[in-house]
Amino acid sequence: MNITVIIPRTLQAACEGRARIELGVPASSDVADILTTLMTLYPGLRAFVANEKRPLRQHFGVARSGSKVYLFTSTAGAHN
Repeated sequence: MNITVIIPRTLQAACEGRARIELGVPASSDVADILTTLMTLYPGLRAFVANEKRPLRQHFGVARSGSKVYLFTSTAGAHN
């Protein structure tokens, strides 16, 4: 199955400057599988994944609609 990942401007540097990425994934793939593939191809995205050792003010979220996956960013305190 072909998936189109839409990359926001704030994450494009981590994805070689791309605004959209086409991925071929198994039909049974879920969002977690797609993200794993994406972060394997573009390891710079891992810098935006918060964890207990590396809480970040900026991170990305994910939404899927059919064959499109949208990454979006949110910065804590951005609405000040």
